Amino acid sequence: MKTDRSLHRHATVAAISIIAFILACAAHEVVGHGGMCMVAGGHITLLTSVYFRSVGGGVLTDAAGPVMNLIVGTFCWYFLRKWTAPPILWRLFLVLAMAFNLFWGAGCFILSAVTNTGDWAFVLRQLELEPVWVWRLVLGVLGVFIYRWTMRLVVSYLPSGTPLFTAYLAAGILSCIATLFFFGPVTPALREAALEGFGLGVGLLLLAMNRREPKTNPPPPLAVIAGYAWLFAAAVLAVIFIATLGRGFGSAGAV
Repeated sequence: MKTDRSLHRHATVAAISIIAFILACAAHEVVGHGGMCMVAGGHITLLTSVYFRSVGGGVLTDAAGPVMNLIVGTFCWYFLRKWTAPPILWRLFLVLAMAFNLFWGAGCFILSAVTNTGDWAFVLRQLELEPVWVWRLVLGVLGVFIYRWTMRLVVSYLPSGTPLFTAYLAAGILSCIATLFFFGPVTPALREAALEGFGLGVGLLLLAMNRREPKTNPPPPLAVIAGYAWLFAAAVLAVIFIATLGRGFGSAGAV
């Protein structure tokens, strides 16, 4: 019985994590980059779970992906603050959706600062902001601040007893599996998927390894139940995610 309860908890957390990750990916690639590209009058040449390419989208299209993650993550935080007594699994979903979105938004700042690649590096080059090293430093500091702040928020709102390693692993595995169906070169896409799923979400792994419950007003414990509706929704959304964004739309030559 104890083993069954543990499996129920891990399966439910994995399912909710998968849904939260899909939300973050769609917010970044589809709503952020894709939506802004269409608004700006550009033409999308490639759209997948790890790639976005366009013609004529402009600087706003490059910035819109991480900005949309920050917006969605902030809304999740707002609902966590205002929704006084949400069902425990909805609370977990909001926490993980907040985490993946804010980690993604902050991670884009850090990645561009360290490697001079990614969305914000494209923005800096298009705007011709100088000196570049100063702007990269600003991006890095801002990214680290948001990332650390997000980790503190996760600790504050996460239901106690949540297996965070399961959440981290489920999102990373889905990200990588999706790119195995990419119609273009799989190896570089898989590398990007590992960066998005395992790299940007590493805050969850760090918290799982060294988590401390808040001393005051601790969050409620995670109920030992099988969220069958969440399991079903995660399975359906995962299949749709793999068949659409995983496979990708556009031209492989645009990668």
